[in-house]
Amino acid sequence: MDDFDRLLYEGAEQIPVDAASALEPPKPWKGPLNRICLGLVLITITLNFLGLDQILPAIGTVLLWLGLRSLRRENSAFRFAYVCATLYAVLCFAALLAMATPLDKWLAEVISMEWNTMDGTMPFHTVVRMGVLQTMLALSVAGLWQGLKEVFRSAGQEPRAGAAGGVAIVEFLLFPLACIGVSGWLSAGIVLIIYLVLLWNLYKISRSLDEAGYALKPAPVRISDGKAAACWLGVLLAGVLILPLGFSSLPVPAEPMEYGDSSAQTELQEHLIDLGFPEEVLQELSEEDIARLSGAYGVTLKNWPPTAAEDWDGMPLVSLFEVPVSDPEYGYRMVYLARFVWEDVGRIPYYTEGIAVAADYHDTFAWLTYMDGHLAWTEDRTAYTAPLDLQVREWKYYTADFSLPKHPDGGVVYGYVFWSGVPSIPGIPTYFNAAVTVAHREIPWLYPYELPSDRVLQYPWQEHISHPWHTFYHMYLLTSAQEGEYEQYARD
Repeated sequence: MDDFDRLLYEGAEQIPVDAASALEPPKPWKGPLNRICLGLVLITITLNFLGLDQILPAIGTVLLWLGLRSLRRENSAFRFAYVCATLYAVLCFAALLAMATPLDKWLAEVISMEWNTMDGTMPFHTVVRMGVLQTMLALSVAGLWQGLKEVFRSAGQEPRAGAAGGVAIVEFLLFPLACIGVSGWLSAGIVLIIYLVLLWNLYKISRSLDEAGYALKPAPVRISDGKAAACWLGVLLAGVLILPLGFSSLPVPAEPMEYGDSSAQTELQEHLIDLGFPEEVLQELSEEDIARLSGAYGVTLKNWPPTAAEDWDGMPLVSLFEVPVSDPEYGYRMVYLARFVWEDVGRIPYYTEGIAVAADYHDTFAWLTYMDGHLAWTEDRTAYTAPLDLQVREWKYYTADFSLPKHPDGGVVYGYVFWSGVPSIPGIPTYFNAAVTVAHREIPWLYPYELPSDRVLQYPWQEHISHPWHTFYHMYLLTSAQEGEYEQYARD
């Protein structure tokens, strides 16, 4: 070793680390394909807890878009993939923002179609949205696949992009599998392994391209990757934080209550009081409501006077009144009134409330009328009423979602739900069950947007006392008997 070689050898340790790393060959393909592969992992393999099923796909969507943005000038296939990724990002973020509003619930009511799967049903508009998103994602990967094949040809090599084609095929298959209802197939089993192996091989393609010496010239951009990602995720975060606050309450369609001549109802009211119907409730009801009880020959009171359970803040007191009435066509029928009382409305923050009523668990009735009801309160010494929009859900429940008025006199709001029915065998006294579930939302911010009735129907027989929902379940044993038998039977 001569003196010059010795000097080079001894001075090698003094070369700065940054300078040594600068001597490594450039790897222009590593960054874009790394972002693309990581983005596909976050989008496709979701975790359904702590909101990660929304957070991770959103981050993955941005990473996929950033990776394809760097490649869009290389060939027409990459440009196609970039356009599809942009459309996917816009549609995906729009869907995530829509989840902060009642839009999904409104679409479900407008379209009113459902798609049946092995796991149950889902709204048809959800299936359409899922199909469009998954198609855009699959087309993005398919464009990436074709673009990589063109790059290999330009480098004078045989295309080695089969992994990208495999990923595209898997992404295309996800939608029909979801429509069939094959759940959990990707989170466990051989398909997960195959998908991860394909992504790993897709990532290794960057090494092959770098070794082939194909120079990648990143497309010029006005906004850096960091700022672009911050813009995407910042808009989404702002929408998720702000939009739910605008829909924390529902409009209250208040109308002044009209009063007429009540002298015609005096005899009926006295008769109902003699039967045991609470006088204070009769004073609350309108003439039309009292007329429903014409021909009554008995009264059964459930939870009267109403008592509150523990941890009752924000929940209404609930009572149920059963009144058998004479009917010229069927002999007799049963009339029911569920009464709700919300107290301290000005003290407790109220957002959205919900009720679910199941009239008959045992199919005792030949027919039941549709339920109808309303809220009633006074404000500035003026009586108001607002209808309850009761909807049939799951063939058994009638549900209503609403908000209470902000400043009722005395902080008290009443609610009434009426229905009636004819027993299947009117001549035989029968016991049966009815249920009333109530829900109270305790916080102004909630994501994804959820109506109280949705929460109630998820847990119809459970009490739930924790944020953001407080629900309570009431089960009532009711009776059905004709005149002359009802009084004794009701006591039993």
